[in-house]
Amino acid sequence: MSHYTQKQYRSQVLAAMTVYVVLMLAEWPHARSIPGLPWKIALALAPVIPVVMVIWLMAKRVMHSDELEQRLHLLALSMATGVVCALSLVVGFLCAAGVLVLDGDVLIWIAPVLFVIYGAMRWWLALRYGSTSRA
Repeated sequence: MSHYTQKQYRSQVLAAMTVYVVLMLAEWPHARSIPGLPWKIALALAPVIPVVMVIWLMAKRVMHSDELEQRLHLLALSMATGVVCALSLVVGFLCAAGVLVLDGDVLIWIAPVLFVIYGAMRWWLALRYGSTSRA
């Protein structure tokens, strides 16, 4: 496999996240008010494209890592998934019991929360295992 550098990864993620922020600031406020179902769907789903690109870049990064780095990524993703599942269950049960009243818009926060927890777990595991690679 060709070498995929940390610099390449960071610049590509930065570009994708810049597109995401621009889309969220420029078009997202209009997604609910635009007439026509096809345009509404297009505007609603446009921010998903750069997020899916970041997921693909993360997978590419892991595939180009050595065995220790792959293990750290797997552990971090497993831990983050467990935390997000537990939080989702807690919030879901609180909503079902009428303790919390949340709109469906709260679902757009699941992926960002997963990414943040994954990054924190990856950083912590790298420190714990003494990895020379930075998260």
